[in-house]
Amino acid sequence: MALFSKVVFVSFAVTLFVCGLGGIATAADMVSYRAVYDIRLDSAKNGANISGVTGQLAYGTKDTCTSWLVNQSGTMYFETSSGDVIPQPLGFSSWESSDGTQFRFTSLGEGGDNAILGGAKKGKDGGAGEAQFSKPEAATFPLPAGTLFPAEHTAFILQQALAGKTQFENTVFEGVEVEGAKLLVTFVNPLSERARKLAAGFKIEAMTNPGWNFRLAYFDPASRTGEPILEIEADYLDNGIPVRWIVDYGDFIVEMSMSKIEILPKPGC
Repeated sequence: MALFSKVVFVSFAVTLFVCGLGGIATAADMVSYRAVYDIRLDSAKNGANISGVTGQLAYGTKDTCTSWLVNQSGTMYFETSSGDVIPQPLGFSSWESSDGTQFRFTSLGEGGDNAILGGAKKGKDGGAGEAQFSKPEAATFPLPAGTLFPAEHTAFILQQALAGKTQFENTVFEGVEVEGAKLLVTFVNPLSERARKLAAGFKIEAMTNPGWNFRLAYFDPASRTGEPILEIEADYLDNGIPVRWIVDYGDFIVEMSMSKIEILPKPGC
């Protein structure tokens, strides 16, 4: 049940937070931080065989001046209608160069086994590139021109929101499964009321920034069905802090909401 892995990068993971990437000079300063998100079942369809979802996710990003580091750890527990509890580990870490040309990643496979390890490179100014996996098996995928890595993608969507765009699409590579890039369609809306209340509960200046609600749909570029692989909703502040994620798995929906946050000091670049 490898259900969760894509969310952290929402890219988003999803993923996430680059000052200076994608020309975000007009955005508020992006921040480094560590945060904890509580996980719960939002809703489930009849026959979904899911009676509850619980867990916590520890997630953080760090600016190193020349790159961004992302680390996440935690466990999500799926409670089935028959009483079983299925743990889903949420381990992932990545390094992404600030110029958007290099990306390295490692993540846990299903059940914490079969770790995924690899890297990707692409040309400057959006040139084509290549992704290479070394675990769980060797594999190589071409990356078309214009492909964005996770942090670069988050900078891009914030830039689009600042510019007043309400819908756009691009190609994203995240490295959470042994596969190539995916088409991602994004819709921009005002920050949700739920996120506003969550952010207001923290007496931290960085949590008072404005933001947006992003709805993202992942598609396989080779698919002809027109059906998304995964749909995610995320509330982001303009400084790159994700307040809340909603992940739609089709038969059930999971919410991840921030419960703790620590803003890290800026690096002395």
